Amino acid sequence: MVALTAALIGWMIARVAEHPGVPREVGELPPWFVAEVGSLRKAPSAALPAAADDDFVEVAGAKVEIAFKEYQLTPNKIRVGPGKVTFVLRNEGRYSHDFRINIEGPGIDITTQKFGPGRTIRLEVALQEGEYKISCPLSNHDERGMHGTLIVTSKLAGK
Repeated sequence: MVALTAALIGWMIARVAEHPGVPREVGELPPWFVAEVGSLRKAPSAALPAAADDDFVEVAGAKVEIAFKEYQLTPNKIRVGPGKVTFVLRNEGRYSHDFRINIEGPGIDITTQKFGPGRTIRLEVALQEGEYKISCPLSNHDERGMHGTLIVTSKLAGK
C-alpha cells in the first residue's frame, strides 16, 4: 500500500510539474484564480505609453508596462529616458516566463525570476543611455520571437 501511494504521488507530481518551455493545455483560467488584486483587469492609466514613429513606443515617465504572451512581448520596441525605470511585467499567457535586459560589453545583464500565468511582477533598474536587448530567455522563448529592443535616450519626442 505504501509503495502504491508513493507511486501515485510521484505520478501526480510529474503530471503537474512545470517544465520551462514545454506547452501544456490549461484552458482559460478564471480571473479569481490568476489575477492579483487590481493587476490585470484595470483600465489603462495615463502612464501608459503612446505610439511613436518607427513602431517604437515612447514612455515619458519611469514606468514601462510589458505584457508577456506566447511568444511575444507587447510592446517589444520601447524608448525611455535614462535613470530609474520600473518595469511592470504582466504574464497574460499560459506558460511561465521571465525577463532579461542586457547590453553587450560592459553593460548590464539582469534577469528576473520565472513568473507564472496571471502573475504581475515589478523590476526597478537604473539605466544609462544606450540600446538594450529585452527578452524572455526561458527555454527557447527568445528564439521563438520573444524579444525586443529598449532604447534609453534623453531625446524623447515628447520632451
